[in-house]
Amino acid sequence: MTGFGRAHGVVGEWSVDVAIRTVNHRFLDLNVRLREEHADLEPAVRRAVSRRILRGKADVTVRLRRLQEAEHEISINESLLERLLARFAALSAKFPIGGRLEVRDLLTVPQVVHVESAAETMETEAVEQIAAIASHAAAEVTRMRDAEGRLLATDLLERIGFLRERLGKIAEARRDIVERLHASLRERLAGLFADTPLDSGRLEQEAAMLAERSDVAEELTRLDAHLDQFRDLLGRAAEPVGKKLDFLTQEIQREINTIGSKCRDLGVTRDVIDMKSETEKIREQVQNLE
Repeated sequence: MTGFGRAHGVVGEWSVDVAIRTVNHRFLDLNVRLREEHADLEPAVRRAVSRRILRGKADVTVRLRRLQEAEHEISINESLLERLLARFAALSAKFPIGGRLEVRDLLTVPQVVHVESAAETMETEAVEQIAAIASHAAAEVTRMRDAEGRLLATDLLERIGFLRERLGKIAEARRDIVERLHASLRERLAGLFADTPLDSGRLEQEAAMLAERSDVAEELTRLDAHLDQFRDLLGRAAEPVGKKLDFLTQEIQREINTIGSKCRDLGVTRDVIDMKSETEKIREQVQNLE
């Protein structure tokens, strides 16, 4: 699901801002953005966020800013500088080169002056505090996603209700399918063998075998159980159920496909087509749930 969260805090001499954006994804795809000198914070931030966000593509941006000016260490490569001045003096004696080297000239020469910031390695306690700030940002994302999840759950329950209504129609039609199969078989045989008397016992046997191959009682029972389980899982607000619902939707689709392939009744076929269309919409929505 989509969501956004932000958290701010002060850790020692650092001002810390964490922003998290999430979009739909079947699994957890977590991307943590940090400056290179703070890369050692990534494992702690990743653990803190993944405890709260279990599904979706999440971009986590961590910005750290010093509250006070950092100390710097300046080093000068004196041996290189001496060789450079000696070389310049030798060239001045050999060629018509005048003037003198200024400090600004030396700063343009690579490797003569090196400026290094003070070490920025975080203490364990500071790392934990930054991870806690990331956790607060993830909690903001979760609150936004929870609100969206409630809306999605309402929509999914309506669609499950549609499937159950079509399931009831197919269950009722099933009682009449055997009779229609018997009548259809008799009519077709009578047209093919108009001058041949039909063995009613044999006709009943063939009709029973055809009805057995077309019977969808087991599929209807399993589908009914899947729909009940789907509704129960949606009611579990305390735990993530997105992956379970994703798998259950596949099972629902499989049972509907089997019903459509076994039962050739025109009315049932129309209901199956409607159910397939609705299940595909459910599958798309379930991808958005955590």
